[in-house]
Amino acid sequence: MANAEHKHYHDDVYDPSSHFETYTGANKAFNEDVMEDIMEAVYKVLSSGSVKGDSLIDISVGLMMFPLFVAADHFKNITMIESSDSSIESMEKWVNKDPSAVDKRHIAEFACSLKGQSAGQEEQEDKVRNAIKHIVKWDIQDDKPMDSVVCSQADCLFSFAYLEVVCKDRNMYLKLLKQFCSLIKTGGHLILIAVIDLSYYIIGEHKFFTLKLDEEFVRKALIDSGFVIKSYSRIERKFKSPMTDYEHFGCFVACKV
Repeated sequence: MANAEHKHYHDDVYDPSSHFETYTGANKAFNEDVMEDIMEAVYKVLSSGSVKGDSLIDISVGLMMFPLFVAADHFKNITMIESSDSSIESMEKWVNKDPSAVDKRHIAEFACSLKGQSAGQEEQEDKVRNAIKHIVKWDIQDDKPMDSVVCSQADCLFSFAYLEVVCKDRNMYLKLLKQFCSLIKTGGHLILIAVIDLSYYIIGEHKFFTLKLDEEFVRKALIDSGFVIKSYSRIERKFKSPMTDYEHFGCFVACKV
């Protein structure tokens, strides 16, 4: 259950730009752990050809959309679903090239390096922007939040850290994961980056609540939600900091049956 002293993702004090800059901004100590290793894991999955299609839905925390810089090479129709108004506003700023938007050039540069390219960062950013067709809000407080979302089922759904951050208990986690499943075509895939043993993260002066999860629970939740787990890779934490307490990331690739 949530610690009453901790803030929550949907509180007014949550600042998606500060969250992004703290953990994945250019030259940040967390970059290798949080951005580069996850992007590399997603790159390997998509490059293998095991996950294919034209349409992708992204449901990730805040502005942590960096895997889309890899996914845009494989999916031409991307829909982003978000429950935080401030995160939606910040996403739209970046897509529309607002001068006040967060700088993601270092993410595009790393995406290019994964492909063995030393240039083309600007083109990669534009490829992501052009692939994002819709940014959709859903009401997390609704009993069936996805009922308010109007979009076609996708070939793939990607999610990083969202469920841990928004869910107040394990029942809510399972409910939302089943809603994720409803957004995917039969035979389509979920790429879920789970944050294992995370109980908090700090942005500025505020400590934010997260739902602490272990691998066993995530595996069972995926199966109970209608998925078959096709592959799993563990992404070790390298940089230790009191800013957050996660143990490692788990990259689950699951097929909807």
